[in-house]
Amino acid sequence: MIHVSAFRRVIYTSRAVGEDKRADQEAILASSRRNNGMDGVSGILWIGDGEYRQLLEGPADSVHETLSRIMGDPRHADIRILDDRMTDGPAFGEWAMAGLPGDRPQDATERLRLLLRNADPTIRQFFPVD
Repeated sequence: MIHVSAFRRVIYTSRAVGEDKRADQEAILASSRRNNGMDGVSGILWIGDGEYRQLLEGPADSVHETLSRIMGDPRHADIRILDDRMTDGPAFGEWAMAGLPGDRPQDATERLRLLLRNADPTIRQFFPVD
């Protein structure tokens, strides 16, 4: 019997656009936590240097719907998919969305390093931790 995974993991990057990027970032993180928790989607949202980098994972249909919402969000531009694959299960299932906007970039980088310390190299390669 062949096991077919129902979990999808997508990592994308986009350019942050808008007048008040800090307010946008906080709103995106709050919205992600609210919506993703209801949809069974988890992951990490990294914000830095005018860029969003996000890992989304969960049921394939929920990840598809979440990504569709993001692609229609005017706060994102130049969205590029960095990785898109089916997985055996979530790597970050214990939270709706870990966010790293931080006022001090060095603190956010250290938090990201801690969050990703046990993550698969196929995930770590897309985030600025080294």
